[in-house]
Amino acid sequence: MKILAGILLIASLAHGQTFYSNVLLNNNPYHSARANALGGTALAEWGHPSAITSNPAVALHMPGLRLALTGKGWHLRERRSFPVQDTFGDFLTDNDYVHNRYWISDAGFFAGYGQNTWSVLLGYTPVRNLNYIYEEEIRSATYDYNRDPLVGYHQVTFSGQINGLSVGAAWSPAAFQWLQMGVSATKLMGNRIERGLGVTVIDRPDDRLASDTTTYSLFDTDFQGGMDLRTGLVFNLTKRHTLQLAYTLAGEVEFENPGVIAYMDSSLMMPAYTVDRSIVKQTVQRPNTVSMGLRYIPENILKTELFAQADLTLWGGLENEYQGADTTTFSPDWEHCWAFRIGAEHVFSSGIPMRAGFSYTESPVRNELNRSEIHFGTGYQIETLVLDLNVSWYESIYHYNDLFPIEGEVRVARDKVREAGVRVMATLTYSL
Repeated sequence: MKILAGILLIASLAHGQTFYSNVLLNNNPYHSARANALGGTALAEWGHPSAITSNPAVALHMPGLRLALTGKGWHLRERRSFPVQDTFGDFLTDNDYVHNRYWISDAGFFAGYGQNTWSVLLGYTPVRNLNYIYEEEIRSATYDYNRDPLVGYHQVTFSGQINGLSVGAAWSPAAFQWLQMGVSATKLMGNRIERGLGVTVIDRPDDRLASDTTTYSLFDTDFQGGMDLRTGLVFNLTKRHTLQLAYTLAGEVEFENPGVIAYMDSSLMMPAYTVDRSIVKQTVQRPNTVSMGLRYIPENILKTELFAQADLTLWGGLENEYQGADTTTFSPDWEHCWAFRIGAEHVFSSGIPMRAGFSYTESPVRNELNRSEIHFGTGYQIETLVLDLNVSWYESIYHYNDLFPIEGEVRVARDKVREAGVRVMATLTYSL
């Protein structure tokens, strides 16, 4: 408990690319808290049913029935600012004009049954969280008796979640005990997806509002689903060296009545959003992912394990097609991007593990959005019940245009966006 308290204190201040949650619809494995603490490496799911969402071949060596429940909470913070200059053009400071904070939570369930050479797996987990909240209060410059009265809002509100029901299996051929193989399939389902964008005028028009009338539009979007397929291999090279390979084939998904669509801003060469009521269907071809990982167990008296993994997401295959009065596409032709993960676990003589990890993920949008994330974790076991805990922290800074430009307003530079987040996870695993 002292270790956990220390981890929470370290991470008390703190997701990048949350603004693009509705564009970057790639598959994110829903790991256990232990695997997240070790940088999100698949081999950290050894013998655990949660491997069904990363590499099902890892989920062998289960002692009969194993059940697991994972809960996750994110605290997200976004600040937007523009530079303030004096009359001579000298830079003075950054002026914050938006400071948004909000919480997101979700949970996943896993079950597996098997022995040393085979297992069958089941899972119901979030695949993609679509939540993003931007709310900018607009204060009037009239200075009446109330001083700086609130005249409206500039707002972006995305909400909803894509969930997945997964089934899979893993086995090790009797003639090749050094080899493990696994397959899994995930049926995608949408949950309460809404997209909103626009300006809300409270009482009367004001020069500081991007519109003289309320133009805020909120759309209830229906998710039509899709299917992800996943294959994996594990090579037990020696007693201390393990290699894993996995490939995720991301299925095509559809949204009906998307309302808010993405396009490429030519001045930024980055995605932006606009409202288009004529669009009746959005079809998304999502990117596939290839991963390779390694586990090494040093010759120590106390148990220690080291993990490393590299993931290649094939972003060149991303394509959005919008069908309405006319058919348009958003095909950014991005380059493929890497993610690198490392982690280490050391178990003290008391049986309490200390875990730490680091992950670095390249962004297809822009190098400014490459994300480094630090992970810490621990766990506790009471007979066949295991509690794993994880805290992860990241921060990113990038530049973007004002989301709601005012007519006639001149910005000398793009806005600076600071995004930070802390994720707290807990996994409870029970073995029968």
